Amino acid sequence: MIITNFLFIITAVIVVFYWFLSHQKTQRALIWWNSKQWLRMYHEGEAIQNGLLQESFVIRRYLEVSSINPAFYQQPEAKYYLATIEKFHHSLKELSDYLYPAHIDNSLPLAIWHLLNKWKARLPGLNLKIELPTVWHQELPSTSCFLLMILEEFMQIAAGNLSSRLSIYIRLKDSENCAELTVQITDTKIPQQTYISNFTELDYIRLIFKFFMIGKCFYHCNNNTEIWCFIWRR
Repeated sequence: MIITNFLFIITAVIVVFYWFLSHQKTQRALIWWNSKQWLRMYHEGEAIQNGLLQESFVIRRYLEVSSINPAFYQQPEAKYYLATIEKFHHSLKELSDYLYPAHIDNSLPLAIWHLLNKWKARLPGLNLKIELPTVWHQELPSTSCFLLMILEEFMQIAAGNLSSRLSIYIRLKDSENCAELTVQITDTKIPQQTYISNFTELDYIRLIFKFFMIGKCFYHCNNNTEIWCFIWRR
């Protein structure tokens, strides 16, 4: 009886200790995630304040003066402001994609395709392979948006160490009861310090996914290839 009670106490202590460590890691991951999202919103707001608002004010003043005094209208300046409006439109499109991603309401595969193609256009040297299904069940917009945020962070971390040897493979797969998003990163030459830093952040993403999606995330490393598999119930 004494031995049984002792083993029970030891087991309980181990369970509590493991729960405490897991709770601490999840807490650090949530703090990291919050800081990343806040920083992104800060940069978006800064770009609007220092770019879009100032440019729109200049255009407005030019149009006001031109309407009062037509002689003020000058062809070279008009062309400049037309180019500025085009830039203004592009910035608004970027902001719109950030706040309300394309295809977020009707197709997760299309939303992922749109996001990854923006990355391919931004980084032409990136070796990016995508495998997406043509048919997909309806996801909640909040679920699709969160998955896109997860994928965006993955791309930010991976592309931050872009090299000619870096290859990224992304696959979305559907099964009877679950959905699966696989991210495979291969780099034949990466510094150990960079690897450790990246792994810490990617592990935070794993914890964030498990916390918000109540899903599973599996990690596998084989030589220079890392595979992250995110699974959630439909």
